[in-house]
Amino acid sequence: MSRNKALIIDDEVLIRMMEADTVQEVGLDVIECGDAEAALDYLSKPAAANEVCLVVTDVQMPGMKGVELAQHIAEHFPWIHLIITSGWHASLGQRPPKAEFLPKPWPIARLAQIVKKAQAEC
Repeated sequence: MSRNKALIIDDEVLIRMMEADTVQEVGLDVIECGDAEAALDYLSKPAAANEVCLVVTDVQMPGMKGVELAQHIAEHFPWIHLIITSGWHASLGQRPPKAEFLPKPWPIARLAQIVKKAQAEC
């Protein structure tokens, strides 16, 4: 099975686009979601979920927060690599053990490095 997709979840469109461009340059296809609910809707389809290698999520979003989303994904989709990003480090809370934290503003090269590592393990 080929896991060649990444979900990028951020309510800030410009940040989501920048993350998506970086992930695409590394070689993963990107699905953009503006909130956790849209991401969960996508993952609710088994065929779609099985193609996902990586999730990049912001912490502060309307509705379900990114850490809660990451915990859900870690529990229900253990093969998916997780990157949690935030400019609000104090609001991070308890992240899943395998989730990588990338503080904003993040260097594009660092995001690309983490994505390449996840892609190599998918």
